[in-house]
Amino acid sequence: MTLTHVVRMWPDEGDPQFGSFIRGHIAALRDAGLPQRVVVWSGRSQRPLPLEGVAVHAGPSVASGPKGWNAKIQSVHQLGRPDVLHIHGSGGDSAYLLVRSVLNWGQRVPRVVSEHQYYGSGPLPTGVAWTHRLANARTAVSPFLADRFARIAPVDVVPNCWAAPRPEQLRQPHSGGRRVLHIGDWVDATKGISPLLAAWKQHAVENPNDRLTLVGDGADRPLLEVLVRETPNCRWLGRLDPDDLESEMGRHDMLVVNSPRETFSMVIGQARERGLHVLSTRCGGPESVYPLMGGITYRDGSTQDVADLVGHLNRLPPARDAFQPWELDEFRPEAVAQRFLATYRRVGAKG
Repeated sequence: MTLTHVVRMWPDEGDPQFGSFIRGHIAALRDAGLPQRVVVWSGRSQRPLPLEGVAVHAGPSVASGPKGWNAKIQSVHQLGRPDVLHIHGSGGDSAYLLVRSVLNWGQRVPRVVSEHQYYGSGPLPTGVAWTHRLANARTAVSPFLADRFARIAPVDVVPNCWAAPRPEQLRQPHSGGRRVLHIGDWVDATKGISPLLAAWKQHAVENPNDRLTLVGDGADRPLLEVLVRETPNCRWLGRLDPDDLESEMGRHDMLVVNSPRETFSMVIGQARERGLHVLSTRCGGPESVYPLMGGITYRDGSTQDVADLVGHLNRLPPARDAFQPWELDEFRPEAVAQRFLATYRRVGAKG
């Protein structure tokens, strides 16, 4: 069985975390023995990072919109007919790719679309809806996200995946101040970083031994970098590659998530497997992925409710407390690869 993946997010030289969850899915399928190639439609100028054992092709550098669609389709079709065409993310260009693929290869090639992140509300955009209608199978990373597309056709839930923590990555309780971690792109509207910094300023007055670490970078860096400098007991590490990020988690006691919406939030699962406590907003995906599990506090206040956030930060457990780590075997790469394989075979993929 040979797969061609079309991806909109893929790690590159500018951001080694960009689309790392998609790379994880493809690496899991590689380890299951499937020959694959990847075409990256990110629209970014940085060169996509390679993945050992998988041919990674940069898509064409074209303007967004229908004028660039033919070049995008050519970047996929020139690789030849696969046994499965798997598109990650939906839109007008992917719907057009599916139409052209049927015309070029016939109905014999199963067409799969996966959703990893989708934050839209209201009616689905035309291109998004038609991508799902033209696909033979659909997957989403969480029940929360699957519900968004289930009105079109059934959606399989195939979660994100990651390796089990190494022993040296596990959190060790200690008698010092609490070490709190935030991980996320520096897009304030979607990650709630400036309200977190405002809350931390107040928290640090009564808790001078506590420390806050931020990991990430992005469009709002000019604003947020200034706020970080003005915030006591706060440091910013910039971007980290996935392995360094997972090790950094184990050096902290708590993870804070202050997003208005998350479709999955890998960092919550990774943090809990390393023994961190998690403080999160109620943002959709995590509640559907990690239901009724200890070690997470979901707060009802909004991302902008600084007073509520301060109250919850003040009530975080002491750093000396040990938190039972989770074991999330269902998110291991080998388990996730088998769920994808079941989806492919259900729609007639051979091999």
